[in-house]
Amino acid sequence: MSHEKGIVLKKNGFTVWELILSVVIIGILLVLLIPLYLRAKEKAAQKSTMADMHMWGEAVALYIEENSVAPSNPRGHLHYKKLIIKELTPYLKAVRIVDWWGHYFYVWTGKGDNWYGIPATTDKDFIIASCGKKGLQEGWRYEPENPESGYFEIKNYEDFEKDLVFWNKQFVRCPKSKKQLAGSE
Repeated sequence: MSHEKGIVLKKNGFTVWELILSVVIIGILLVLLIPLYLRAKEKAAQKSTMADMHMWGEAVALYIEENSVAPSNPRGHLHYKKLIIKELTPYLKAVRIVDWWGHYFYVWTGKGDNWYGIPATTDKDFIIASCGKKGLQEGWRYEPENPESGYFEIKNYEDFEKDLVFWNKQFVRCPKSKKQLAGSE
């Protein structure tokens, strides 16, 4: 400021320290908020995937109710050329064959083997699975003597990589907080 001749000059803009402080505060906020955003995004993908699995499960159950047998068995991942798509289209609100992470759903119907050791012993059994965020099967096996073992807690980001498994109208592998979702009893 200059006091000569009664002229007062105003200070315009920010000082270097004010700019540095602003950048540091923004950086701290980003470090805190980005993980929260990513976790919320994964939770939304998981919840939407489970809703789609429920939709597929309802379609299979309706098909079984009308035909007394499960639809054709794709024995693995869904794609549009599988007969099961044509058989279930009348029962589906939408045909979404991939989960919300972009990986194909896996489906087994009727008697036979599956990745999870679930005892599919009748022509009316069905299993729908998503391999989670990375699309890789985690190696979980169903334990008939302890069916609750399939429920897990979301404690960290890696827990979104766990499989989601829907067997005969209920989830047997999913987060504990979601096991009542979509018909699980």
